[in-house]
Amino acid sequence: MKDKVLFLICIVLFISCNAKPASTEVRKSVLAGSWYSADSKALAATIDNLLDRAGATKPSKSPLMLILPHAGYQYSGMVAAKGYNLIRNSQPDIIVIMAPSHHRYFRGCSTLSVDFYETPLGRVRVEKQMARKLLESNYFNTDSYAHAHEHAIEIHLPFLQRIFRERIEKGIGILPILVGEVDSEDAAAIAQTIINAVKNKSRPLIIVSSDFTHYGVRFSYVPFSSRRKDVLIKKLRELDYGAIEKILKKDAEGFAHYVKKTGITICGRNPIKIALSIPVAEFESKLIAYGTSGDISGDYDNSVSYAAIALRGRVAYRTRNPEAGFTLTDKDKGFLLSLARRNIQSSLKNRPLHLDRSRVPPCCTLKRGVFVTLKKHNDLRGCIGYVDGIKPIYQAVIDNSFNAAFRDPRFQPLRRDELRAVTIEISVLTEPREIASINEIEIGRDGLIIGEGQSRGLLLPQVPVEWGWNREEFLIHTCRKARLPDYAWRDKSVRIYRFQAIVFSEEKMR
Repeated sequence: MKDKVLFLICIVLFISCNAKPASTEVRKSVLAGSWYSADSKALAATIDNLLDRAGATKPSKSPLMLILPHAGYQYSGMVAAKGYNLIRNSQPDIIVIMAPSHHRYFRGCSTLSVDFYETPLGRVRVEKQMARKLLESNYFNTDSYAHAHEHAIEIHLPFLQRIFRERIEKGIGILPILVGEVDSEDAAAIAQTIINAVKNKSRPLIIVSSDFTHYGVRFSYVPFSSRRKDVLIKKLRELDYGAIEKILKKDAEGFAHYVKKTGITICGRNPIKIALSIPVAEFESKLIAYGTSGDISGDYDNSVSYAAIALRGRVAYRTRNPEAGFTLTDKDKGFLLSLARRNIQSSLKNRPLHLDRSRVPPCCTLKRGVFVTLKKHNDLRGCIGYVDGIKPIYQAVIDNSFNAAFRDPRFQPLRRDELRAVTIEISVLTEPREIASINEIEIGRDGLIIGEGQSRGLLLPQVPVEWGWNREEFLIHTCRKARLPDYAWRDKSVRIYRFQAIVFSEEKMR
């Protein structure tokens, strides 16, 4: 028996000694020897020289996000260095790098769950578990070809390796994200997915990799032309500053509209959309540096622009339970009511609504169901909304103030001469929850949704109070709203949900 035990121990030891260690996945440098030196000492000297020439910056609150260029160091290195000098004394515990995909078209985002990125200065650890967390989202995939050939993430690593040399050696990680095509709603959802992935980190730093205008025949973008160099410089600056102004205001939709309107060739426009969609409290911004390749080469007929932009503040993380602690202050309510009225006024005048997104209160950027109700002399004049939190509160108010005024099928579109007599009411909903018993329903607290098949009816919590209904009457009228028989709520096939709402109106806020 003892011999058998010894034999088994020997077998286990043999297997253990000969087992292959888990392989380390490394994304090798594709820029060494071309975009920058393959020699570590020469590369370190290049970066240190750029940082020194860029000059020290005055101590200030460290940025949450930096928008920085990704061209060759001889062209954009000085602009990037001025941005990087802002974070020399910061202590991030995660560095997210978002960059455009130059070599592969796809929708959404792609991340790489390898162990390390490598440059001639050494290896930088990837937050592999966070990358895998992102890949659980439908917005993320892994496209190894896109990452293997992309320069827009790697070009930033030597700067980070020199600035955070000790922290990187101790294991601070990066989260590399390539961004494909995204619309505004995708950008908001992706922004939330990213901050949810890093929410256990207290000091995130987000690097947004982007060049600005690519001008000239070489880039198939010639919105203006001139034989005079000074005129080209002025027009390029005006074009770039139009986009920069939107970024400094954290105006994600304004930025997207400007890109579409001008066709401006900002390669990192989609990473910028995502960055501007991240909910940030105590937001501040500053343009740190601006330049063009023409400033170096003298060729403005084919020029690329670069900017270093610092966005400061703190991420407005959501709680694990989205309803826990959620409230709206009187200031938040006043903002939303004013937004609804201004939106209707703008629509009546056929003018676009001008909204500075940087002034949107953080709570109003969370996604909730929202209804907007219009009353004229206390009579209903329109009411439409979203049951589910498909959009941020402020955007849902914009959508549904317009819908209530002009698209409620029960009424004619609102006329300009009526608006003064109209009072606006907004209801911000909690997530609907199915009930097990009608005894759970409390008049004055709960709204109801009753549905069967394609039929669904909703009544807000304030409705039974205004009409003096009891619980049974509330159920009957909600069935009628769903175009079901009065007592359909008794059928087992019918599903009943309740929800609460924060309800506020212009009348009560006066």
